Amino acid sequence: MREVTLTAEENQVVGRYAYSTTHLGEWRGHPTTGRSFANVDEVYFFRLRDGRIFGVWDLDDTHRRLCQPGLTWARQQGVLARGRTP
Repeated sequence: MREVTLTAEENQVVGRYAYSTTHLGEWRGHPTTGRSFANVDEVYFFRLRDGRIFGVWDLDDTHRRLCQPGLTWARQQGVLARGRTP
């Protein structure tokens, strides 16, 4: 994970990261592919109280993370497993 930007204001810290890895084990029901994904965006919001993290909220580009190594959103949601098409 590579830090793209990190911003702090009052009781909140926001970090944007670019995440890259290789799919070496089962993930979200997908068997290992050995394929990689690169620079997938993730953003984390950390709320602070008394100098400590007491809340975290995040979002990421799951669609891009699934598409780059050839996985599909429909398959991840179980749609194809039930014989329906998206």
